[in-house]
Amino acid sequence: MTTVNLSLTSDQLKWIDQSARQFGFANRSEFVRNLIRFFSQRADLLFHSQTFPFSSPSTKSKNDILTSFAKTGKYSTAFLKDLEAGLDRSDYFK
Repeated sequence: MTTVNLSLTSDQLKWIDQSARQFGFANRSEFVRNLIRFFSQRADLLFHSQTFPFSSPSTKSKNDILTSFAKTGKYSTAFLKDLEAGLDRSDYFK
C-alpha cells in the first residue's frame, strides 16, 4: 500500500475523525479508502460534488426564479434587478 500526504483544513480533519468514529472505522485511512471505493462505484455522486453547494435550478423559467426570490422578502430591489440581469446573460436560460 502506498502512503499519500494530503493537505486538509483543521475542520476537514475534524470531520474525518468524527465520521470515522461515528461509522466505526478503525482509523482515518480506512475511512478515506472507503470513501474512494464508494465514489469509484458512484461517479454520478462525484459529478454532483463538483458544483456543491451550487446546483442548477430545477426550472429554466427566469420569471419563476425571480418570483421565488422576491417572495422571500429578503432581497433588495437592487439585488433582484442584478439577479434578473445575470439570468438574462446566462446561457442556461436561453
